[in-house]
Amino acid sequence: MIPTGWHPVHRPADGEHVGYLVPDGSPDRVVPVTLVGSALGPAQDPATATALLAGRGLAALDRRWWCRLPVPLTDGTDAAEPGEDWAWSAVVLVEASPEGCRVRLEYAEPAELRAQARLPVPVGDLLRAPPGVSQPPAR
Repeated sequence: MIPTGWHPVHRPADGEHVGYLVPDGSPDRVVPVTLVGSALGPAQDPATATALLAGRGLAALDRRWWCRLPVPLTDGTDAAEPGEDWAWSAVVLVEASPEGCRVRLEYAEPAELRAQARLPVPVGDLLRAPPGVSQPPAR
């Protein structure tokens, strides 16, 4: 569930939800955060952070991510509390909402092609961001 202090950002052109502004503790700075809770940049002024999310918020989600998953992956796996024997696997995001997100294996065996795992949002350390995308500040 999205923390109450996170402020949603919508793209001005079409109203699409593209991320959140997260207070960083200073009066005039926020961290631009994607729909899954990964920081898109450092703390900055709200106008700059909003423009960054409007321009790159959704595109930042469209890439490889890493998630600890069981082998084999079965559809509907709850990945909120990974098992000790679960391995880091390359995944892609299928869906993101304030209630949670779903991922699928980037390279799946035939039996796992349609299998998806569920994660809470914000994802925290459950989903590792690709290089260049950091995590939001701890709250």
